[in-house]
Amino acid sequence: MPRGRRGVVRGAGRGAGRAAGRGRGRVNGGQAVRQPEQENRPNTRGQKRNADELEPEVPELQAEGPQADIDGGGNVLLQEDADIWVLGDSIPYWAGERAKQTGKEHLSLPNTTIAWWAVRGLGWSTFRHSIETQVLLCNPPRIIAINLGGNDLVSLSLLNVKTEIEAEIAYLRDAFPGALIIWIDILPRRVWRGASGLKAIDDKRKRVNRVGRQTVRKSGRSDVISPDIDAETNFFRNDGIHLNEVGCEFYLDYLKDAIIRNL
Repeated sequence: MPRGRRGVVRGAGRGAGRAAGRGRGRVNGGQAVRQPEQENRPNTRGQKRNADELEPEVPELQAEGPQADIDGGGNVLLQEDADIWVLGDSIPYWAGERAKQTGKEHLSLPNTTIAWWAVRGLGWSTFRHSIETQVLLCNPPRIIAINLGGNDLVSLSLLNVKTEIEAEIAYLRDAFPGALIIWIDILPRRVWRGASGLKAIDDKRKRVNRVGRQTVRKSGRSDVISPDIDAETNFFRNDGIHLNEVGCEFYLDYLKDAIIRNL
């Protein structure tokens, strides 16, 4: 456990297409005149931009954007089988990067492998697409830890988020009936882009977390992690959304504790 703080831990496709606009012939005095070819333009498919698209401290996201990660499955489709899957959005993604950079990709757990399959910019509506290849091709994991939903709070109603969570947890349970599923609470943020008020969106976050905990517990073997990470303490990057190094270390400690308890 992180020093000085006590966490609350309770048991319990692919690729965006390009639309090539090609000129069509028109009749001019009996002659077919070909229009010049138009420049190829990417098809954005009406996807709404969300908070994870802007990460000032990570310039490469400006060039690629989270949709590239979602469509590419987070570039993890060729990873080998693992005992534990960590799924979700940018929060577990960067925690996983921190673990790898500090030489503890598998959290220093003996005879245990962890696959960090979180995807930047992910929401519940694109969750299944991001892992469907792993579900089909990989051996069943022993534990699935999921931290997802922060990107949906501003754009989706509570009812819609609840429906998505219930459907996707049922999907995971059907695919892996013997796995233990860990729900990790959606973390607070200092900034919720597009939100009309911080208190209203934080209240919604807490309600969605209650829905997630209940859904996971009803599904079968499960656990819940509520990290003691608040918006007032210096756990966040300058963007107010993503965890800094200290925040990532706290996050990894809570995750490791839950894995040890359940293994």
